[in-house]
Amino acid sequence: MTFDTLLASVTGENQQTLEFPASWTQGRTAFGGLSCALALQSMLKHCDSDRILRSFSAQFIGPIAPDTPFTLTFHHLREGKSSNQYSATIEQHGQVCLSVQGLFAKDRASEVEVPVAAVTVPKAADAENCLPYVENVMPAFFQHVDLNLTEGNMPYSGAERTDLTGWMRFKGQQQQYDWTHVIALIDSWPPSQLQAFKQPAPASSMSWHVECLTLPQLAASQWLGLHVHTTAAHNGYAYEDATVYSESGQVLARSKQTVALFA
Repeated sequence: MTFDTLLASVTGENQQTLEFPASWTQGRTAFGGLSCALALQSMLKHCDSDRILRSFSAQFIGPIAPDTPFTLTFHHLREGKSSNQYSATIEQHGQVCLSVQGLFAKDRASEVEVPVAAVTVPKAADAENCLPYVENVMPAFFQHVDLNLTEGNMPYSGAERTDLTGWMRFKGQQQQYDWTHVIALIDSWPPSQLQAFKQPAPASSMSWHVECLTLPQLAASQWLGLHVHTTAAHNGYAYEDATVYSESGQVLARSKQTVALFA
């Protein structure tokens, strides 16, 4: 089942029951990018097309089991003259597993204009050199994405650095990119700190915030670039900043995550 197929199951209802297959898991829970994308899609179903996603925040509270019904609930928080704020939750077995919030707003005229600097694209994507999917070794959802690491090291390699750079896209994507694709793909990479681990151990995203800067028309076959920088890591938690850009170097989004480290 492709990402686009799963997104198509989200309707305009304020509350609906969904489930996802085990092929979209990471460990015992849903791939975080997928669960966030489903929640975001529920917001997009309610939002006028002239109100653009400006920021997205998520709190990962508990695991979401595959092949098991969960409840996706949409909340309309506020509607102003030029902006809307929404939230959505995913609950399973009576427990909140995910809570997200989105800010959508119209373009407006302003005297302040600070362009986003383009990034220098270090290397072109190489479709023949993507991280392999190995069953029972890699997260199950890896079979649905192409991740091309261009700078950095593999997880559990005992590397001294914790930054990484790479390209990403969904396999079988048919639709041109919207924010659900971008949000999900940002979270498709393992926490960059895993490359410093000397042996396998878990890490888990706890909170996440994305600044959505611009999204030009991008064909489904294009790659998105990602550069992740660890700003700090101590007391079992890491804080990482990421920049997302197009093949031409246009910056699309900036991301911040808090990651719990178990090694």
